Amino acid sequence: MKHCRFSDYMKKFSLIILISVIILTDSFPLAFSQNITMLEKLQAEISDLVHFAKFSVVTVTAKSSQSFIVDRNEGLFSFFKNNHQEKRDSLWLVGSGVIYNENGYIISRSSILADFKIIKVTLSDKREYEAQYIGTDTTTGLAILKINAGNLQPTRIGNSDNVNPYSLVMVLGNSMGISPFAVFGLINGYTPDDKFILSAPINPGNIGGPVFNLKGEIIGIVVAQLETEVSMVGPMYLDYSHQTGIVLPMNQVAQIVDEIIQQEKENKGLLGIEFDPDSLSQNKLIVNLVLPGSPADRVGLKKGDQLLKYNDSDLLNADVAKKLIEQTKPGTDVSINFLRGNRPLKVFPCLDKKWPIYFNPRKPQHLTPLLLNQSNAVPIQFPVILSPTTFQEINTRMIQMENQIRSLKNQLQNSPQRLP
Repeated sequence: MKHCRFSDYMKKFSLIILISVIILTDSFPLAFSQNITMLEKLQAEISDLVHFAKFSVVTVTAKSSQSFIVDRNEGLFSFFKNNHQEKRDSLWLVGSGVIYNENGYIISRSSILADFKIIKVTLSDKREYEAQYIGTDTTTGLAILKINAGNLQPTRIGNSDNVNPYSLVMVLGNSMGISPFAVFGLINGYTPDDKFILSAPINPGNIGGPVFNLKGEIIGIVVAQLETEVSMVGPMYLDYSHQTGIVLPMNQVAQIVDEIIQQEKENKGLLGIEFDPDSLSQNKLIVNLVLPGSPADRVGLKKGDQLLKYNDSDLLNADVAKKLIEQTKPGTDVSINFLRGNRPLKVFPCLDKKWPIYFNPRKPQHLTPLLLNQSNAVPIQFPVILSPTTFQEINTRMIQMENQIRSLKNQLQNSPQRLP
């Protein structure tokens, strides 16, 4: 009787298991289908985001030149004879940028413009223009370019103050020749000077590229990389991608760029001096500082000189002097009467264009891409990356040297020893 009850129980239990399996089997395609639908929707949203943002992203290429030493000797003799020859070759540096406004102003990074001869900007629709170099903000390394082009789609500017830690963002740019190249990452924190710390694969070419939020609004510019350990995979491949970048917040970028653009439009003159504050209270304009390389420096004005006249106008106070100088068109020769001690003198400087104090209109002279070391945050150089061809040449050279050394050893071992 008990056995019969147990058998009935097992039959009922088996029936429940069978029904459960049937239900789960029937519902699995529905759940799987729902997951596929969600993934497809996510994929469509990502594609829409990239498509929306890519039209404001540009590729910046700068033609420069580099010198290198060629050893004209071969084999083991290169260790004992100095027969070097210096050569120069063209070098194209590639980076990213973003269209700031419809007037053709482009934001990029100065490290990709070192000692340039030509700068070219390629738009998302493959139109290519030669760019005018406006200058670099020396505090951030931002470079401002300008192109003469129509039908531009400027970036949509977001409020970087609203970016919270662990926000998901997208980096667009030219990465290793692919544009637009999209990567996603997280804002993981802030540097001591309030830049974003971005966890994302920052590859060569991403420097100067824009960082977007999920609305397609730009919230910053990639300006640096944090140094990581360089690993080697196999005999000749170096892992030179960096997983952490430094992003300059867009609110700060916009403030810098707007000031530069405004001063370019105003076209104010610059003499390059600062007055002693104590002298101003005495209604005297005594020079306290002369900016190196400025028009004042070029004509020999020095600290302690007392300015009297600007052209034919008396310099009654600092406000009058500032107004007269700024109203003069850059490139204009002016006359300045001044006293050096008790001796009256006169100079004729040619005024420069006035820019923000940390702005440098001269092109960068050295290839110094900014990398930050996590421990001391000092600029360092990129690791040297050997192409497969170069590595093969070096490897072949080393094999030849090893064979020559082995041959010399054999000759020494086989030669008869001479007794003293």
